Amino acid sequence: MAGHYQIIKYLGGGGFGQTFLARDSHLPGNPLCVVKQLKPQLNQPQALETAKRLFEREAQTLYRLGTHDQIPRLLAHFEQDEEFYLVQEFVEGQPLNQEFALGQKITESEAIALLNDILQVLAFVHQQQVIHRDIKPANLIRRRRDRKIVLIDFGVVKAVSTPASNLYGATSITVAVGSPGYMPSEQQAGQPYFSSDIYAVGMVVLQALTGLSPTSKQTSQRLPRDQYGEFSCTLLRDRMTIHPGLATILDKMVRYDYRQRYRDASEALQALEQFRQDTQGDEPITHPQTLVVPTTHPQSPITDHQTPTLPLSSPQTLDEPEGQVSLNSSFYVERPPVESDCYNAILKPGALIRVKAPRQMGKSSLLSRILNYASQQGYRTVCLNFQSADAEFLTSLDQFLQWFCASVSWNLGLDDRLDTYWRGILGSKNKCTDYFQRYLLSETTRPLVLGLDEVDQIFQYPDIATDFFGLLRAWHEQGKNQAIWQRLRLVFVHSKEVYIPLNINQSPFNVGIPIELPELNPVQVWDLVQRHSLDWQPNQVEELMSMTGGHPYLVRVALYQIARGKMTLEKLLQVAPTEEGPFYDHLRRHLLNLEENAELVAAIQQVVAANQSVEIKAAAAFKLRSMGLVKFQGNAVTPLCQMYRRYFRDRLKN
Repeated sequence: MAGHYQIIKYLGGGGFGQTFLARDSHLPGNPLCVVKQLKPQLNQPQALETAKRLFEREAQTLYRLGTHDQIPRLLAHFEQDEEFYLVQEFVEGQPLNQEFALGQKITESEAIALLNDILQVLAFVHQQQVIHRDIKPANLIRRRRDRKIVLIDFGVVKAVSTPASNLYGATSITVAVGSPGYMPSEQQAGQPYFSSDIYAVGMVVLQALTGLSPTSKQTSQRLPRDQYGEFSCTLLRDRMTIHPGLATILDKMVRYDYRQRYRDASEALQALEQFRQDTQGDEPITHPQTLVVPTTHPQSPITDHQTPTLPLSSPQTLDEPEGQVSLNSSFYVERPPVESDCYNAILKPGALIRVKAPRQMGKSSLLSRILNYASQQGYRTVCLNFQSADAEFLTSLDQFLQWFCASVSWNLGLDDRLDTYWRGILGSKNKCTDYFQRYLLSETTRPLVLGLDEVDQIFQYPDIATDFFGLLRAWHEQGKNQAIWQRLRLVFVHSKEVYIPLNINQSPFNVGIPIELPELNPVQVWDLVQRHSLDWQPNQVEELMSMTGGHPYLVRVALYQIARGKMTLEKLLQVAPTEEGPFYDHLRRHLLNLEENAELVAAIQQVVAANQSVEIKAAAAFKLRSMGLVKFQGNAVTPLCQMYRRYFRDRLKN
């Protein structure tokens, strides 16, 4: 290969390519090296240029990482016959998966040394702003000459091999890279963090200590989880003997929630060093019975695939339960598979995502995370909240579209060029299309993700709404065939409580990916209870669920009030369905909306008066569900929660 790399033998391969042991005939002594052949799965001729650019960029990263003694040096990289090759230093030694195959478990002192060795090199990687993404025993080689651990096979170079590479330099690299068992949930969803590597290291060390694998098909040979889906050293006390301090470190490394792990390798290394200082001179543990690790969660009958998390806040650090949940907040609870579906969808050319739910269900919080994820992929992002549009711009379509174009330009940091494109005899919609196609989308080949929040505001102006949403629908259709319009990705956020008689074939509300936000389930509510540092029993969670129905805003308000010491759970349950309680504004808004429609008043009266689900007219049932007041049980409906049942039964009895 390349005229001087003579292949000696095949070492292995997978979905991304093959690896060979080779000799370099151009160097004295013909030293051994490793040649990696990457095979991009490219369906479009133009994508080869993108793959070349990505390959060059990732190779430069490997050159930089190779300056560390425990990372193989990159000796060369080249492209030949539309395939890509990396030539790296050959490391003589044995991968850890071969050591593990012998069935010999390591001791506590060996585990500390192994953990320290891996974290030392990983700290360097993280300092270079690189996430490895594929740490597993096979990618950790114990070098023969000094017994040090060498980290190999960086997932970063696999960007050029994923089928998702496209014309615009976008790649779903984070979706495709990783190994089951060592890859945490957020990485599987396509959003890895430095703490994702920490999880993988923790799993490797637990495997080394116990001889159990995270991927074994035999239950008896697989690392166990507790009833909440967490890995814990408490479950392994009959398989290993370690100090409780080390167990605490390992437990934190493999937490399900990435925010509860160490942020990066440097932080984990610091914790390990502190543990070593604290235990210096201690006798090594020789009896499994001495391993005592406090249980993370109280016993609970709640079971689900989702995992509650640990308390993250004191009352002094609680977020106000209002408006959008910030990106760095510990009080945002994911509702799988909503987030991962959105992240995967936004990577697709010409994507259109429609997020709809009743008010205060977390729509804007989800939008901010979609845009943040897109930004991490190198996309340009803009978020427009239509509540910020001055009334003067809503008097005519022409003025509104000019505001729309100018607002997008300003958010992108671009000059306003309305004077250039907003002239001539073309209509407003054609001018707006021209502005996007010839200016905003032509400025760069990077995709533009446009998040439109509170689009309900436009529904109040039917003439503008019909033309504007019809225009967006036309752009989405153009994206099916025209490359430049595939750069535009749209995310709409609107409340289901607002209705507009749009022509369904001219609006964007029957195309794209529909995302409906559900209420929180019991496990997710339990999660939030823990994050508010409340020491509750399962029956208390059940009582809160019954009163709030899992409505995210209602749950947040309730927990905030209790965590701040403003009232007890018992007091809250007593006043919740009254205007004395903390939900007064929420309940009053629904009451005023209902009183504007006599048919809905009659329907909700019938629903809250019954002790079981009842069938009402389909149109009324749909509207009440869109408002979030009821839930379906077959074709019948019942109040979403006891709060709604008791409040509306009392307020509407006359």
